[in-house]
Amino acid sequence: MDSERILMLLLIIVAVIAAIVDIPFTGLALLVLGLVSGFLNPAEEIMERTAYLVAAVLAPAAANNLDLIPAVGSYLNAIIDGIAIGAAGMWISSFTRGLVARVSSSS
Repeated sequence: MDSERILMLLLIIVAVIAAIVDIPFTGLALLVLGLVSGFLNPAEEIMERTAYLVAAVLAPAAANNLDLIPAVGSYLNAIIDGIAIGAAGMWISSFTRGLVARVSSSS
């Protein structure tokens, strides 16, 4: 299993655990996992980076509607919110790497 899959699986596991149990700093852990994932496996194309940004911004807004589902809706909402935090970290890392690459490879 490559590092991208391991980090994504770890991100999902932490998001699920954070939705069920209130553990301090899980948001920070999710962000760091996203940053590491984005650094080790950067999104080279602008469309992939944009997809991370859209997921980070719009997924929590859409997930808020899941609260209407009895019993499990709030957990699903929290899981998607956690994954969106990880996607934000991936976007930040990929965007920063892309920006540095553009600046450092000036002609």
